Amino acid sequence: MSSITLLLAWRYLRGTTQEKNISVMALICFIGIMIGACALALIVSVMNGIEKVTHAKMQTIHPQLYLSGRGQQLNLQQLDTVLKTEFPQIGATSPSSIKQVIVQNEDGVDDDATTVVLIKGIDPLNEAKVTGLEDKITTQPTEHPTLATLITGNRVLIGAKMAKELNLKVGDTIKLLYADEEKQTRQNKVALDESHAVVAATFNTGIDEFDNGLMICSLDFLNELFPETGAQQLSITLKSGADEQTTIAQLRKRLDLHVYSWQDLYPALVSALKLEKYAMFFILILITLVASMNIISLLFMLITQKRGDIAILRALGASNTIIQRIFLLIGLGIAALAAICGLILAFILGSILDRYPFITLPDCYYMTYLPIKMDIPIFALVFIVIMLLSFIATWAPARATQTINIAQVLRFEV
Repeated sequence: MSSITLLLAWRYLRGTTQEKNISVMALICFIGIMIGACALALIVSVMNGIEKVTHAKMQTIHPQLYLSGRGQQLNLQQLDTVLKTEFPQIGATSPSSIKQVIVQNEDGVDDDATTVVLIKGIDPLNEAKVTGLEDKITTQPTEHPTLATLITGNRVLIGAKMAKELNLKVGDTIKLLYADEEKQTRQNKVALDESHAVVAATFNTGIDEFDNGLMICSLDFLNELFPETGAQQLSITLKSGADEQTTIAQLRKRLDLHVYSWQDLYPALVSALKLEKYAMFFILILITLVASMNIISLLFMLITQKRGDIAILRALGASNTIIQRIFLLIGLGIAALAAICGLILAFILGSILDRYPFITLPDCYYMTYLPIKMDIPIFALVFIVIMLLSFIATWAPARATQTINIAQVLRFEV
C-alpha cells in the first residue's frame, strides 16, 4: 500500500498544475519556504562567520587557555613535567609576563611621556605554537619572518597604530621609561628608569586595544627591565578535539593556580555573539513558520477538491492513516523540494559573498567585511527545522480527512 500512497500523492501533486487557484497557492508555498530556507541558512552562516572570525582575531594574541601565577613567578620546570605527564590533551605551552612602560620616539622633539603601553615578554620559539601573532606581522625586514628571528636582544614588535601615532618605522630606536617596583618600595618614591629598544617589525591584529597599546619583546629582555619577574603566566593550546572546559576544571583541581580561557576575558562579547546568533535563528524560524502555514491553505483546498476521491478510497477499504499519509506526503514533498532549492540558493549566494566580500562593516566590529562560514551541520539543521515546521503545518489538514462524510459524498458528489 505504501507504493500506492506515493503514487497517489505524486498524481495529486502533479494535478495541481491543472487547477489555477491550487497551482498558484502551491507556488506561493514553494517560494515562501524556499526564501525562508535560504534566509535562515544565510543568516546562520553569517552569524557563524562573525563568531569564527572574532574568535580567530582574539586568538591572534590570546591562546586558548591561560595559567596564571597571580603576579608570582611560575616554576616552569615543575609545571612542564606535570603538564606533559598528566595532561596529554595539551598541545603546546609558552611562558610570558606583562608589564607597563612609557614609550617615546627617540628622535621626537616632544619629550612629554604620554604613551603608556603594555609590554609583553614572550618565548619567541614557542609563542607561534599557541597564538597567531606571527601571521599578523605587517612590516618586516625579511620576506618570511619568524618571532625567533625578529625578537632578539632589545628588538621589539609594536602595533601598527602605535607606530603611526609615534611616527615610527622598522629600525627606529625608542625610549622606554619604566618604574622598578622594588626600587620604589625601598626608596619610598617614584623613580623612572630608562632603556632603549629597536623596532623590529609592526603587527596588525585588527583589534584597537592591541594595535594601539601593546609591545612584544622577548622574555629575557623583559627580565632585564624588571629583574626577578620571570614567567608569571603560561599560555596553553589544546590538541584538536580536546574539551576546553573539562581541561580547565582538571587543571584547577590539580594545580593551585588561576586557570581561565581567553573567553573569560571578554564575557560580554562572547555572550553577545551567542545571543545574537540564537535570536536571529529564532526570529527567522518564526518567519519560516509563517511561510509554512501556507501549506495549510493549500491542503485544505486540495482536500476539498479531492473529496470524491477520498470517499472512493475509503469505500474501497483504504484506512484513515493511508489517506492522511497521502496529504502528508504532498505537503512534505513541497516543503522538501523548496528547502533543498533554498539551501542551494543560499550556498550560491554564500559562495559569492565569501569570494567577493563587498559588504563593509562599521568599526565596532573586529572585521572589515561581512564574513560567512557555511558548514554542513548548519544546512542540515535548517533542513530538519523546515521539515519539522512543515510537518506540523500539514498534520492538521491531513487529520481533517477523517471528518469527511463518505456516504454523503458518494450520494451527492460522485
